[in-house]
Amino acid sequence: MCPIVMEKEYDIHYYEVDYKKRCKILSLMDYFEDIALLQSEGAGVGIDYLYGKGLLWVLYKWDINIKKYPKFGDRVKVITIPNSLYKFYAYRKFEMQSADGEIIASADSEWLLVKMDTKKPIRIPEPIYHAYNVDINCSDKLNIENLKAPEMADCEKLFEVRYSDIDTNMHVNNVKYVEWAMETVSQEIVKKYMLNRLLVTYKKETRYGETIKAATSITEHDKGAVCSHSIVDMDGKELCLLKSIWTKE
Repeated sequence: MCPIVMEKEYDIHYYEVDYKKRCKILSLMDYFEDIALLQSEGAGVGIDYLYGKGLLWVLYKWDINIKKYPKFGDRVKVITIPNSLYKFYAYRKFEMQSADGEIIASADSEWLLVKMDTKKPIRIPEPIYHAYNVDINCSDKLNIENLKAPEMADCEKLFEVRYSDIDTNMHVNNVKYVEWAMETVSQEIVKKYMLNRLLVTYKKETRYGETIKAATSITEHDKGAVCSHSIVDMDGKELCLLKSIWTKE
């Protein structure tokens, strides 16, 4: 039994690039999440199906690797495959290919199925296995690194959650946490290096009107830099942990 693979082409728009005309990491993540949702909708287990059963998927972890960023005007192909489902967890893989078929980015992700009212995990129903053509006996989990919060911060910033940050689940969209973390990386790092790996672990949701603090610790070495990030609420509770790895271009 082979899981269903889905692919879709995307054009890189001007509003999706940075000052170097390269696709932003946030836009790349949007492409990955978009194709995952499109596959679920097409398989009949999308938003309305889940809401009808009082369920929702919560993104738990990312491990994103970027070899080369597409630029403004490029056309890319994004591919996703539901790697496996196990108990409460779903493991999904992604690829981004250039116009000539080169794999320029890839990602592993881990998701958790929860009940909407209690936010407690629930075992994945059998119809979801069938929808993605995933073997119910397969337990091929993707091992994504466990992250630690930075012990000290080189930069801290406060952000207030805006209405535009909220998604269909009425909490902050997961890409927004990455945006907050990137805002605490110095311009020197951003201009000197390229972000080529990003790991994210989501710990707790936050909602409209709340204030959060993003903190980053930066360690430079001869080939680049490693940044450890944390997002916490005003009570100091961890909302998200991240690690970004930057290398010389």
